[in-house]
Amino acid sequence: MDRPTALDLAFLDLETPQAPLHVGWTLRFGGVAHAQGRDVGGTPTVAALRRHLDARLHAVPRFRRRLVRPALGGPFWADDPGFDVAHHVFGVTLAAPGGAAELREVAGALVSQPLPEDRPLWRMYLVDGLAEGEDSGACGFAIVGQAHHALIDGVAAIAVARLLFGRQDESAAADVWIPSAAPGAGEALRATIGTRARAAGAAAREVAGALWGEAAPDAAASSGDRATTVLRDAARALDGLARPAAPTSLEHSLTPRRALAYADVSFEAARAAGRRRGATINDMLLAAVAITLRGALRRRGEAPETVRALVPVSVRAGEDPALGNRISFLGVELPVGEPDVERVLKLIRARTAAAKTGGDAGLLEALGRAADALPGPGRRLVARSALRAVPFTLVVSNVPGPPTELSLLGRPLLGVHPMVPLLHGHALTIGAVSYAGRLQLGLAADAEVVEDVAAIARDLEAAFEALCQPARTAARPGAVTPWRARAQARRQRAANR
Repeated sequence: MDRPTALDLAFLDLETPQAPLHVGWTLRFGGVAHAQGRDVGGTPTVAALRRHLDARLHAVPRFRRRLVRPALGGPFWADDPGFDVAHHVFGVTLAAPGGAAELREVAGALVSQPLPEDRPLWRMYLVDGLAEGEDSGACGFAIVGQAHHALIDGVAAIAVARLLFGRQDESAAADVWIPSAAPGAGEALRATIGTRARAAGAAAREVAGALWGEAAPDAAASSGDRATTVLRDAARALDGLARPAAPTSLEHSLTPRRALAYADVSFEAARAAGRRRGATINDMLLAAVAITLRGALRRRGEAPETVRALVPVSVRAGEDPALGNRISFLGVELPVGEPDVERVLKLIRARTAAAKTGGDAGLLEALGRAADALPGPGRRLVARSALRAVPFTLVVSNVPGPPTELSLLGRPLLGVHPMVPLLHGHALTIGAVSYAGRLQLGLAADAEVVEDVAAIARDLEAAFEALCQPARTAARPGAVTPWRARAQARRQRAANR
């Protein structure tokens, strides 16, 4: 049986009317391309896109499965007997040629639509009618998509993108798909009992493995000592996330309507600037977010010294392509009260290094696996209690994408902008994907709480620009730095359009 894990199901348990937990993406394609020297035209038809995807779905079988919740036993994924790719792939044409602003608006409206649970939990829209040209921010057409977080995490989404939009192995011919019969009630119940029993028996081993890695603890240690150590370190990890954090106006939910914004910076420039300072690309991203939030919060009359970012961390083994969630989380304090760019990056670098060496991500992931031993009510109680206990301002996610250019039906993929879902009580998320030499960012916001998400995206680009400059001394208090002046000029130009 194809069973979701407790973490997969947590993303269903934590949903609210204001916070549907599906991930999203905006893919921008070139309007004209050439395949083997032949002009293949502009936007493909919806029918062509459906045929293309349908021919490749054998590689991602869960995209043809829906979630079944039997009266007895836990949920499982089963083939949808009525699956039709036409129920998942649609076309949208803009009334007039539009640029970046129109794409953001229509994409936000599309990903705000709920996903029906009686079908496989994904959907894509082919968006036509985009203006071409450097200033439009969009060329040719776009594909806006969404999939429930119970189905897929960020790393798995990249694997799906490679499968659906990369080159296809012509030798791997797909058979005609025939849905398998769903397991009966008795089989589902037996599988649930077996899964929970194995999870309960493996819980101590999972947690111990996260704590000690390959090195086994002293054989002389009693099981009681091991249990005490495990519980103490588990409490330490959870306490690290549950420490009080400064509240801001961004910890608020009003509507399921999402506003999106996009940013794009040079991946190589950001990585090189980080290496000069002993920082990773993740450190650079978090530092840029801290610099950006400083301005965004001050526009709201708020001046906290720090805010906490929740950072998803992949715990996949090697090139594991399986769908579902293989993630844990780190809490990183962002120094939004610090005005100096160099100091911000230095603080971020030290804090992320400390979080990684603490081993908390592996421990929390192991504890999440142990939740598979719980029945549904207990699992939901744990998920909701954990969300209430862990204060944070926003989620910041970074996923390594394909380094080479992908294409769809001969059209080159120009840009990939992710959408990280908003948990209830939060109004802003930031996701990043590296693709073909660029670091491409997607911002998602509660449309009624964060009305300046496009300005935040422009400030994020300016923050990266500042971080990529050679190291320099701190600016005089009150001085307008060059990167801030450029950000102000960008906002002024946008306001005058």
